[in-house]
Amino acid sequence: MRERKLHFSIILALFVLNGVNGDDPYRFFTWKITYGDIYPLGAKQQGILINGEFPGPHIDAVTNDNLIISVYNDLNEPFLISWNGLQQRRNSWQDGVFGTNCPIPPGKNFTYMLQAKDQIGTFFYFPSLAFHKAAGAFGSIRIWSRPLIPVPFPSPSGDFVVLAGDWFKRNHYELRKILDGGHNLPFPDGLLINGHGWNGNRFTVDQGLLKSGLYQTSFISTIIESCSNANLGSKGS
Repeated sequence: MRERKLHFSIILALFVLNGVNGDDPYRFFTWKITYGDIYPLGAKQQGILINGEFPGPHIDAVTNDNLIISVYNDLNEPFLISWNGLQQRRNSWQDGVFGTNCPIPPGKNFTYMLQAKDQIGTFFYFPSLAFHKAAGAFGSIRIWSRPLIPVPFPSPSGDFVVLAGDWFKRNHYELRKILDGGHNLPFPDGLLINGHGWNGNRFTVDQGLLKSGLYQTSFISTIIESCSNANLGSKGS
């Protein structure tokens, strides 16, 4: 009888340990949303920053990871973040879209609990209220495949994320007032790449690898409106 109880205890312990070890990993983030001065086109303007950064922090995760993101709203107006491309399976109230997710009031916080379930690729997040996207608070998300799952190409020599979109020198209050008045937005003042003007961002690659190696580049469109006549392409020999 004792032997049976001992065997049962061992099996139960192994079952519990396996359940603990088999849980998908958790990644924790704390974001503080504030106003701040930015100079994307050379002139000072008010932007919306995440932990003092413009664009916001890049998130690296592995498929099936749980992302716990605590967002503290230090703006003087409600705020929401939407997670473009991340599937919200039975979790639509975490999507950051007004109507399914209540805005975060000024001075309050909300913790998003997301899971990159069976997803691989590059995604991005952006504010979904009050035209805040025209002031910043957007960034990139990279979901990597698990090491146990091989990919059908060699490992890249480098990896780059490109956030490209139009930009206005007017702040989001003025732009919102134009739209609320029933008018179209004016033509954008410029194009930003990772928060900088056309000559403000560079990527460094190893010499000789441009033709013999592989660089993984993800392009993410942060276009505010569709009137920009821009062509995102590359030239090379």
